[in-house]
Amino acid sequence: MPDTSLIVRTIGAGGELGEKLADVITELICKVGDRQVGGLETYQVVSFGRTVNGTRFPERWWPRLVKALETGAFERMSAEAIVDVMVDYDQP
Repeated sequence: MPDTSLIVRTIGAGGELGEKLADVITELICKVGDRQVGGLETYQVVSFGRTVNGTRFPERWWPRLVKALETGAFERMSAEAIVDVMVDYDQP
């Protein structure tokens, strides 16, 4: 798993930046949750003899969010614009 410590620290610190980051993550999940291509990653887990299917935030997005934080994109762009860039980047 990618290093998400900057993301965790930013959300944990709260404030405008932490809230905006949390909004971006939430919007990404909502926007692509129903898509088949480039959407959330699917996985299976066997628990107590039963197979459980689930979806999760794609690992490829964590480094992109870190880069957006490090380059100041959150200060220059709206949450919606950041989401659009990330979703558009995933389209084939």
